[in-house]
Amino acid sequence: MFRLAVLFFCVLPVNAAESDALAISANIQSRHVPFGTVMDPFYASADSERITGYTRCGDSAIWTGHYLAAEAFRFAVTADPDAQANAARAVEAIDALLTVTGTGLLARCRIPLSSPFAEGIHSEERANGVFTNAANGATWIGNTSRDQYLGVTFGMAVAHEHLPLLRPRISGIVTRMVDFLVASNWSPRGGSTFLLRPDQMLGILQVARRVNPARFDSIYKAQRERSAKDVATPVAFDSLSTSSYFKFNLIHITFLHLVQMEEPESRGVYERAFSIARNYTAGHQNPFFNMIDHTLHGPEARRDAETVALLDLWLKRPRRDFYADRSGTVRVCGEQACDPVPVDLRTPTDFLWQRNPFQLKGGGSGTIGNAGVDYILPYWMARFHGVIPSIGVQREVAPDSLVSLYGAGLGTAVTVNGLAARTTFASPRQVNVHLPASLSMGPGVIQVNGTKRDTAIVQITETAPFVYTMNANGLAAATAVDAQNQPVRVFVCSPDCQPAPIAAAGPVFLTLYATGLRRAIDVRVTAGGTPVTVLYSGPQPEFPGLDQINVELPRGLRGRVEIRVTAGGRAANDTHIEFSNF
Repeated sequence: MFRLAVLFFCVLPVNAAESDALAISANIQSRHVPFGTVMDPFYASADSERITGYTRCGDSAIWTGHYLAAEAFRFAVTADPDAQANAARAVEAIDALLTVTGTGLLARCRIPLSSPFAEGIHSEERANGVFTNAANGATWIGNTSRDQYLGVTFGMAVAHEHLPLLRPRISGIVTRMVDFLVASNWSPRGGSTFLLRPDQMLGILQVARRVNPARFDSIYKAQRERSAKDVATPVAFDSLSTSSYFKFNLIHITFLHLVQMEEPESRGVYERAFSIARNYTAGHQNPFFNMIDHTLHGPEARRDAETVALLDLWLKRPRRDFYADRSGTVRVCGEQACDPVPVDLRTPTDFLWQRNPFQLKGGGSGTIGNAGVDYILPYWMARFHGVIPSIGVQREVAPDSLVSLYGAGLGTAVTVNGLAARTTFASPRQVNVHLPASLSMGPGVIQVNGTKRDTAIVQITETAPFVYTMNANGLAAATAVDAQNQPVRVFVCSPDCQPAPIAAAGPVFLTLYATGLRRAIDVRVTAGGTPVTVLYSGPQPEFPGLDQINVELPRGLRGRVEIRVTAGGRAANDTHIEFSNF
């Protein structure tokens, strides 16, 4: 028998691409961080690449925090030094927001006095207050809201977890920021009060005690004793409607670390509060919120598949703020859509996942460029958790089956949910493994060499039929014999494999090679739409993990014939063979 385990060919779907994420990061560095923190450029016209100014300076702190988190997750997945360098620059830019005010207050943004864009930014942000620090050589924007603090805290927490070299710097910056908030009784002069948001106070303190436990552990515990019982109240109020939808982004980034970093015995009160907002927004088609839920509660097949699909749709969005009116495109209920507007059709904004998914109208004239943090953050989170696999692999697998993994520079030490899989073949871009027969049904985490870089989330099912092919066109990897048990050629390879049209005077018995169906009770096969008799279905005796299906083909088949297999009610991939005068 030819080396079936090596020669079989399979094609896997392509999902949201790393190349897109890397291009977005490069664009952010070249066009969206003129002074270190994230802002969006004004272009001379909708079809121009010439930058004439910058906007959204008032939200620069929050999106710099989110960008920092994205680059930290990117580094955790790829170990790319560029990601660490980008994150380090973001950390220094956040430090500059604390320094420029001269008091420890976090500025919304900082603008060098020498910038040609300063006048336009000042005009746009005048309502928040424009202040000058001549010694620092900059102006800064005040009236700092809670969301700026929460975004910075979120980013610092993620970076502290994944960037060990930056931990001392992050610890010092967070300590300075939170010391100021505590000293001001959480009502900083020149900023918003936190006193009505116990969840947000505790969320900031939770991160502070992680990066500096000696300074903040006792402060956090005292605040927890006073106010943990009240965290659900503002969340429940926020979850009454979709108005001011950005509140849900703040809830998710707050509770991510509030829950994740909490001791197990006291986590329940935070979990229950978070579940109020999560239950309200779960159907809103929000991949960032989905990834936070994944982080806290683990894999869930439907939600995780939705996340990948939504990120793919994001890539179809325009990167400028062109006006959009979807009232004639989707079902309308009152002043908003009845259902979440498809991601690729939603109105332009700075960070899509903090905007109402039911909004029908919005945008401008196409002269503002979107940074794309709303793509790279959930993308790298999904890569880190294996929701978007860094290795190519089919979505469903079965115990005691063969699986092919695809990627660059893969190792051969493969585990599934911690159980070792036996490597049967390895090349620079492909590793074939035999999965353990003892795997339990449910979500599975495939890891290569135990690293997050090469990880995939799969669903382990009793049957996951896959019929092997000899080329990308679906030519079945099959053998055949006639009524005298003499071989009948099904394909020829020289070197590419092509069909060998079957020509025989009598009955032909076909053997299909597959995997993932040996536990199926009911295996059915059709040839050209006609059911055929299955003579045997089960393990192939020579290769562990390989299955075979023996069928008797009917007379009268001509030309290309589609072969379809179902096992345990699950359809395998379509394959085909060819006939001449049989």
